[in-house]
Amino acid sequence: MPKSVKGYLLVLVVLAAVVGIFTISSLPVTTSSEDIQKNSNTSQPEGKVPALEEMRLAAKKVGANELGVVPILVYHRIGEEEGRWTRTPENFRRDLQELHDRGYVLVPLNEYLEGNIDIPAGKSPAVITFDDSTAGHFRLVEKDGETVVDPDCAVGILLDFAEKHPGFGHTATFFINAQPFGQPQYWKEKLKLLDKWGFEIGSHTYGHKNLKNLPPEKVAEQIVLLQQHIQEALPGYQPKSFAIVQDGIPQVYESLAAGEYNGVKYKHNGVLMWAWSAAQSPFNKKYDPYRIQRVQVFQDNGTSSLVNWLNRISSSRYVSDGNPGTIAIPEGWQEALGDDHGKEVLIYQPEKKGRTFSLEEQASQAKGVHVTFSYASSQDRWNNILQLVEKEQLSTIQLDLKDESGRIGYLSQVKMAKEIGAGIDMLPIRDMLAQLKKKGIYSIARIVIFRDPYLAQKKPQLMVRDKNGVPLMGGVWVDPYSKEVWDYNVELAREAYELGFDEVQFDYIRFPEGWAARSAVYNAGDGRGRVEVIADFLRYARSQLGWDKMLSATVFGFTGFAVDDMGIGQRPERMAPYIDYISPMVYPSHFGPGNYGFSNPNAHPYEVIDKSMKDFKKLVEHTGCQLRPWLQSFTMGYPPYGRKEVQAQIRAAEDNGISTWLLWNPGVSYPSNFYPLSFN
Repeated sequence: MPKSVKGYLLVLVVLAAVVGIFTISSLPVTTSSEDIQKNSNTSQPEGKVPALEEMRLAAKKVGANELGVVPILVYHRIGEEEGRWTRTPENFRRDLQELHDRGYVLVPLNEYLEGNIDIPAGKSPAVITFDDSTAGHFRLVEKDGETVVDPDCAVGILLDFAEKHPGFGHTATFFINAQPFGQPQYWKEKLKLLDKWGFEIGSHTYGHKNLKNLPPEKVAEQIVLLQQHIQEALPGYQPKSFAIVQDGIPQVYESLAAGEYNGVKYKHNGVLMWAWSAAQSPFNKKYDPYRIQRVQVFQDNGTSSLVNWLNRISSSRYVSDGNPGTIAIPEGWQEALGDDHGKEVLIYQPEKKGRTFSLEEQASQAKGVHVTFSYASSQDRWNNILQLVEKEQLSTIQLDLKDESGRIGYLSQVKMAKEIGAGIDMLPIRDMLAQLKKKGIYSIARIVIFRDPYLAQKKPQLMVRDKNGVPLMGGVWVDPYSKEVWDYNVELAREAYELGFDEVQFDYIRFPEGWAARSAVYNAGDGRGRVEVIADFLRYARSQLGWDKMLSATVFGFTGFAVDDMGIGQRPERMAPYIDYISPMVYPSHFGPGNYGFSNPNAHPYEVIDKSMKDFKKLVEHTGCQLRPWLQSFTMGYPPYGRKEVQAQIRAAEDNGISTWLLWNPGVSYPSNFYPLSFN
């Protein structure tokens, strides 16, 4: 190992020891032994309580969460021109700097798989992987008569960055094929150097073979042949991890983990999928070492997908307490804890309540109905909704906070709302939300953004007008460019969270439709395109509200197959990086003759939802944003919609692996006995 690599590893060990000693021994004891006993998974010997409490307080100080997610990054090519599958050396260096500046350190994949994440307190682990063993990963060049590592290949960049940033690490896993890294004259020497320098070598099949639907013997052949090939350079070396080629799932999934070919056995500690998600902590109950998700790093519409992902997981990322013998978590994450971890569990009360595992689980399983504040203003009608949710085994109510009229169903304390008198004293909103919380019902606040006739009337300078100065569509739209409009709605969202809503959903987050709108006058217009404005609003809203809050947005159902923004600024893939859930309004009645191949799409509720979900998945899956479709629970055209049609839509969503959806009926009238699904 080079001296520089040895040096930074020594510094890392020393720093970890120093930080661990300081955070454990220098803080006071305040929590009772009863609390410690209750929150620990093992009994404590007499005299150990103070040390445990000091560790708990140290964990709180750094915001430890060792059940949080871990970014496992995947790269394909390091080359001179940025592309969908290529990262330039300059951008790869930026990626490492981004990780470093956000408090990440590199850990070996196998240590992650083994649950042996030993890093300093307050730091977060990241894992780097490379698929396909392309030339830019590891290149040797001649310099001054010597063979040296190319400073612009991945290995050279990692070693150089680690030397300049002690404690960050340089480790990565290279998933190779039979001809690794080009330069065939050097392939054995390269594998030896990777092993010597502390990199890991993983299996990616002998011939970059897609294993889709192949029997176990064919899978084993590809894996064993590569293993034997590696051993030509490194006798006895056995890859401990396997990366699936593309979406190549074999007939027997378990054959990826272990098997035998011609008397030669193999066994992997982990199997890595393609994408798109950060990986679970090895202590999280959802962790499956044989289905590890990754994040591909590339320029996504001009923005680094790494930056987008690190923002997304910022409030739920794995943060170490500096003690490998404990699992430290904030209150609210206990439900995520897996079994048989063999470690002491430290639970602490965080200074600020943030995103929790239970909240994320509720959001991912949210099944509910839309309710207007006018409907909910009657106690009897509100009770009917609660009974509906209980009867149908639903979990969610989406309640209008500010609707299409621009009015708010309670007396909002937001400055703009008070100034224009937008609030109406109709709902005992805090009591209602407390009731939902008590019943375990997930609550979503609907805020209509740019269709706001009340604000337009009270502040005409914000109103959108046609090119002749006439109020567009009667004066119901406000300027999507206006920072004043942005701030008003962001403050309403902030108030919604403070009131007790679990999530905020933005609706009418678009420009007005129609040809007149395309030439309309936007007083705050600054030359940006519509798509950019809508994405910028969401980016701004997220920056103000933080990633510890659940945030979603609706889009037209047509945007799933449209090739442009239809003049309204909605492109799902541009909006998705800033929200948790995107809710396409895929009402079959709204699709026209010929859409998805049907003369009357309304008569094919299952097929329309099925095809729509597949379209939207392709657009947003790389962003980490999840789908939560709006489904049709109203009649518009033939046939009339009832239980059968609602069930067909729900079934289509769930057949696409989507377990969260919302039903829309403008009159808040929903069919009976539509869920759970009946297949009779």
